[in-house]
Amino acid sequence: MRGRKKRSYKQGNPRNMENVVSLTSLRDGEIGVVAYTVGGFGLVRRLAEMGLTPGVEVKVLRKGPFRGPFEFEVRGVALALGYGVASKVFVKPGRT
Repeated sequence: MRGRKKRSYKQGNPRNMENVVSLTSLRDGEIGVVAYTVGGFGLVRRLAEMGLTPGVEVKVLRKGPFRGPFEFEVRGVALALGYGVASKVFVKPGRT
């Protein structure tokens, strides 16, 4: 008996996505625009409910030490995500 194939969902348009990096690669104080998110349906939906949708500006406030939680600002609200979840959000880096 074969197992079910897990599906991966992607929110956003991945075409013409040069210079797209993970949210974890931004430094403190850097700003980026969300390009897309990758993950299962539940994770993508949860991130969208938090306001992380394509085209939204994100500013990294603080990175925790040793792959700790990421604190960032989106739509005027400070949020925190763990390293693993933050690595599934891809942004176009902007200004500092």
